[in-house]
Amino acid sequence: MVDPALLNPTAATRWTNLGWWDDSLSATPSHATRYPDAARALATHVGEAARLRPGDVVVDMACGYGDSLALWVTAFGAARVVGVEPNPVVAGAVRARIAAWGLADRITVVPATAETFDLAAHAPDATAVVCVDAAYHFHSRAAWLRAIARAAAPGTRLGFSDLAVTDEATRSLTAAEGVTPRGLRWSAARADIPTENLWGHDVIADAMANAGYTSITVIEAGGPILDGFQAVARRSRGVWLRRPRTGGWHALATAWLLGRVRPGLTMVCIGARVR
Repeated sequence: MVDPALLNPTAATRWTNLGWWDDSLSATPSHATRYPDAARALATHVGEAARLRPGDVVVDMACGYGDSLALWVTAFGAARVVGVEPNPVVAGAVRARIAAWGLADRITVVPATAETFDLAAHAPDATAVVCVDAAYHFHSRAAWLRAIARAAAPGTRLGFSDLAVTDEATRSLTAAEGVTPRGLRWSAARADIPTENLWGHDVIADAMANAGYTSITVIEAGGPILDGFQAVARRSRGVWLRRPRTGGWHALATAWLLGRVRPGLTMVCIGARVR
């Protein structure tokens, strides 16, 4: 696991997503030091995909160290936010940060996984569900999507960033290769990504519709996310190699795995509504 201190140059932020690296961030020579800006940008794109607006009650799945929780309140005007974090130690750290921000009356954290979180019990009035850069790690993304669609009120908005197999890689498959391009299965296993979560870019809209969603949008983001993070890794490899205890080697291994299978993978931002 990567320690947020590896990626965030100050203690003020503790982001751990891959980041959204637009041209202005990529052009700066101090690429790695701009990581918090890129991480915030990715979360912002997810919030926009979910069409967040003032007054929303937002559920944030796999919220990590909580920076996104504050973002939904301060940048999007959410009235209440429920963070879902499977690691109880991290959940405790997030609660302390929320108290320090003075937002304990608007943000709560539930220690649960995507599979065990009870939406009806903890956020029956949810108007939006978001997930920044974690859905591909769920035990089953498909099961999570169906569970949200069943439990949430019609019209509840969903926004998440996710990995997808490129159309080109999907078309190149043979019957013997199953559902994933050659090499992706091996790489996915080492990155704790269930094989069934490697869905094709071209089937996302239909899969979402079949799971109970409408108003589906899929935004291609492989360049700004995957290529951007690999650029960070190249520029930061000297520092990361010297910091194995904070996850430097893990971050470099992630970048290496992405590079190994990059022609077959892309990243997408998905928005939808519960039907």
